[in-house]
Amino acid sequence: MIKKLLKYLKNDLKNNYKTYIVFILILSTFFIKLDYNIYSPGGLINLNDRIETNNKYTEEGSFNLTYVTARSGIIPNILLSYIIPSWDLVPTSDVKVDDESMKEVNLRNRIYLEETSYNAIIAAYKEAGKPYTVNSTDLKVTYIIDKDNNNLEVGDTIKEINGVKIDSYETLKQEKDKYKENDKLNIKVLRNNKEKECYAILKKDKNNNLTIGIYLATLKNVSTLEEVKYVFKNNESGSSRGLMCALEIYNRITDYDITKGDIIAGTGSIDENGIVGDIDGVKYKLKGAVKNKAKVFIVPSGNYDEALKLKEENNYDIELIKADNLHNVIENLKNR
Repeated sequence: MIKKLLKYLKNDLKNNYKTYIVFILILSTFFIKLDYNIYSPGGLINLNDRIETNNKYTEEGSFNLTYVTARSGIIPNILLSYIIPSWDLVPTSDVKVDDESMKEVNLRNRIYLEETSYNAIIAAYKEAGKPYTVNSTDLKVTYIIDKDNNNLEVGDTIKEINGVKIDSYETLKQEKDKYKENDKLNIKVLRNNKEKECYAILKKDKNNNLTIGIYLATLKNVSTLEEVKYVFKNNESGSSRGLMCALEIYNRITDYDITKGDIIAGTGSIDENGIVGDIDGVKYKLKGAVKNKAKVFIVPSGNYDEALKLKEENNYDIELIKADNLHNVIENLKNR
């Protein structure tokens, strides 16, 4: 039986080897990834599915995150990007620094998600005039400027410098300023839930300021009377959801429903004082909002001209709101 099967396979391979070669070549294109990504308009994520609170709440409309759809640079996707007008082919080098890995990029974006989530709670409660408590503050490394003079890693939480507890930018600066150029600092960090001893040698930057050679994010653990819980998926990251999260939280802790029954989409980072920051990919996010029948698209002031030009060129039936800060967005939503 086995001999017959092997004979059959041998004859089949001999007679159809060209077909098999073509099939293997086609199949391989789905596994070979080139150094490109393909970006296209995404959709909407209703924040009712991402934020949970324990207060009774009825929202007639919805606040929605917008996102960019990213596809890997496999050959079929690259070929399709030349056919589908809304698919843009972008070199991977455009989204990461030369000496960084994609793991570091992705980890940094997860940290930014945490940071903007805390900022959104604080900004919303400040705007609503309601109390909140900052229980603790963590400083997390988001980028290594000078890898030759320290052994820190993206994702490290700074705990101590030379035995002094670090719980804010202020305490870090105060401790750093005690030393001079080329001094070696002993830094205790939390890495993968384990304490680790690291170091950094102080150097002067282009502005002649002493630096450890890293960028940091401030993560504030916040508690409020109304419990606020985020339910983000593992593949979600970045700071551009901050503004919309703040609007959703504000709407839940105040009496007036500022959605007015409409689908409201938008984007923009936010700090704890409600200042809105610019984002990337606004054209994909606006197109996604229009496609999904959003009534309003909220866009950071730095991205507003791009969004307005796109709206006018394509005659989009959507209202744009320019976002400088959380307060002015809320007032615009109330008065529209």
